[in-house]
Amino acid sequence: MKQGIITKGVGGFYDVLVDNYVVRCRARGVFRKDNIIPMVGDKVMISTKDKAIIEILPRKNQLLRPTVANIDLLGIVLAPTHPVPDFYLIDKLMINAEINEIKVMLIINKIDLVENKEIKDIIDIYKPTQYPIVTLSCREQMGFEKLHDFIKDNVVTLAGQSGVGKSSIINVLYPEKVLETGQLSEKIHRGRHTTRHSRLLVLPSGGMIVDTPGFSTMNMNEVMPEDLSYLYPDFIDYIHQCRFNGCMHDKEPGCMIKEAVAEGSISQGRYDRYIRILNELREFRRNIW
Repeated sequence: MKQGIITKGVGGFYDVLVDNYVVRCRARGVFRKDNIIPMVGDKVMISTKDKAIIEILPRKNQLLRPTVANIDLLGIVLAPTHPVPDFYLIDKLMINAEINEIKVMLIINKIDLVENKEIKDIIDIYKPTQYPIVTLSCREQMGFEKLHDFIKDNVVTLAGQSGVGKSSIINVLYPEKVLETGQLSEKIHRGRHTTRHSRLLVLPSGGMIVDTPGFSTMNMNEVMPEDLSYLYPDFIDYIHQCRFNGCMHDKEPGCMIKEAVAEGSISQGRYDRYIRILNELREFRRNIW
């Protein structure tokens, strides 16, 4: 038996990277019996003779939409314009990463299209999270040295709005096989990404990146409302300074997070989106009882 990592799965066949070569395998029937589906990113033991996956090693995390496993780093891609940033989506992606114990990096693409102030305004929102922030331009090939430094030795997946340039970033990182990148719709400013199945690409500069069809709506319903603030790294320093234990940072007096917002240490918009998500979780809890 040999250990490898699943790089692609289509139609019951799985490409497994073993010692720098790919073995196309089928999964043993025991996985179907136990309702276990191999995922891109899974570390597996295979029989090279039978070309079969014998064992799926324990996963450190897994995402269900897309179905990928063992992600080290989530690169959240946004653009200052075309499309206009969806900060609500960005915040939910960050929460999803925190739930799954995945490191986060913010990638601001298309910096050649806007003034420095517009870029700084976005950085100022997320700088208190202490997530690393990379600014780049695919068109001008700017900023990729710093991106390489974060990606090397990691398994990375990209997420973000359609049209922000996720496929274009992968094209620069993985020039051996340029992805089919759809044009941005002039009417709705959404990209036409043509990826149908997730696949794991080994980058020449080190590290691996998952090319996925995209993240669908994220289900955060398992998060209890009282736990939400702990998934915001920019809130952590203030949570235990609130006047009341169990402060939800909403209408309670003596809330240090609201004080930090008033002082400008936490973005007002980010706090407002926290309240929106908090209320969504509360509503979900009310409806299940």
